[in-house]
Amino acid sequence: MNCTSRYSPVHADWLASMVIAQIVTFFAALLATLLVPFTLLVNLHPVQRLMLFLAGTIGGPAARFPASEAVTRVSDLLALLAWRRPLPNDGFYTAIELAHMSDVLTLFQTTYGTCVVSFIVLVLLSFPLHRRNLLWRPLRAAGIAILAIAGLLGVFLLTIGFDTVFTVFHELAFANDLWLLPEESSLIRLFPEQYFATYFFAALASSVAIAVVLTTWKRRRR
Repeated sequence: MNCTSRYSPVHADWLASMVIAQIVTFFAALLATLLVPFTLLVNLHPVQRLMLFLAGTIGGPAARFPASEAVTRVSDLLALLAWRRPLPNDGFYTAIELAHMSDVLTLFQTTYGTCVVSFIVLVLLSFPLHRRNLLWRPLRAAGIAILAIAGLLGVFLLTIGFDTVFTVFHELAFANDLWLLPEESSLIRLFPEQYFATYFFAALASSVAIAVVLTTWKRRRR
């Protein structure tokens, strides 16, 4: 009886720590699976060039910019969003566009920070959970949750369309209407809605592919 009363609290604490670790791993895997593909796709220059081409910004008879200029402008924006490197002061963007980019900078910095933290937490917790054969539970749950989110987004896209989803996102993400830029603005000419739609579906498809892998994660046989 003495041994049982002595070690039961320790065992209970261990169980509680494992439960907490699995819950944290679930959310870390969920966020990492959603944000890592987005972060990688945004910052891969060959992908950027392809997206600009598909959106009609470069290439084709109706191209809005020479490829070299568009790629340079996008690279400057990515450096701003990732490293806070100031944009060239050459008058390409209006004051309203620059003010909007300040809001976008805050959003991207938050996204990048969440992406890095969630990935680090996921890696750190994976080792002890894997040793105890518990990693499969939060990973599989995260995969199922992401597939559910993707399915819900699919329903919204089919019923209300990407235009409405795009507008609602901006209304929720920004506390002002600076994002309502005129068609002739440099940002809109660089990044038409088709650009964002292509990126959205590419990132979502990547997250879904990872989620499918997570749902097949199996418990190790002892």
